[in-house]
Amino acid sequence: MFIIDNPAKFGMKSIRDCAEATSVSTNTLVRLAQKLGFDSYNQLREPFRAALTASASNSNTTQWVNELYDRGGIERVRADTATSVIGNVTEALRHNEAEDIEKAAEMILGARNVYLMGTRAPYTLIHYLYYVGRMALPNLIVAPGHANSPVDEILTVGAEDVVLAVSISPFSRETIEACEIAKSRDATLILMSDSTANSLPLKPDVTLISPISTPRNYKDFVGFDSFVGFFALSEWLLTALIEKGAPDTKQRIQTFNEYRKETNVFWKS
Repeated sequence: MFIIDNPAKFGMKSIRDCAEATSVSTNTLVRLAQKLGFDSYNQLREPFRAALTASASNSNTTQWVNELYDRGGIERVRADTATSVIGNVTEALRHNEAEDIEKAAEMILGARNVYLMGTRAPYTLIHYLYYVGRMALPNLIVAPGHANSPVDEILTVGAEDVVLAVSISPFSRETIEACEIAKSRDATLILMSDSTANSLPLKPDVTLISPISTPRNYKDFVGFDSFVGFFALSEWLLTALIEKGAPDTKQRIQTFNEYRKETNVFWKS
């Protein structure tokens, strides 16, 4: 059943969305709630919605979200967004093993070059990883660079290199082809995706998974994918890299920040 297999989606999605996902009418879901002993569909959904917020927050946040739903209108949109963000971050941090983060960090620290690969929406996450990570790791390479494709950037990739790729359903052709080339040359592949099943053909050495669900509040509005879970995983990975890095890693970060201050890159009022 959809509710059992997708508790997070059921707690976050509207009744219309759940009806579409299960190919039934909204009235059918209302009757299901009544059959199970609930006064309304919202009453049936409430425990699932509360679990999403309570798992990463306290009861005050749960109460706040419920109050937003009661107000309706744009406040309901805010409530849907809060539920989505909290749920995605919690699921990403809960369901990925610490051993996988540690393994990924060790692979990156031991690599000759680390290619950060992503096209379309994941491109933003790749640049975040590069901007923050380069303070500690000067061997990070963004793929694709400006006016290039991912394949152009990995022409010299080899067994001593690591490719960290970000791709979500439906996978970008350029990213998948570049990953296949990297694997054919014995490079290590770390894949961040929304589905373990989708990553299987690539046979990554480490797979990090995050949900990408967002609220849908308007008829026929497909919505956009949420990357907050991926950003949470990235922060976890970056912190692990700093903690596991050699002493000169932390020194490099300190030097980087001191150089910023010396060159007055920050605004002073």
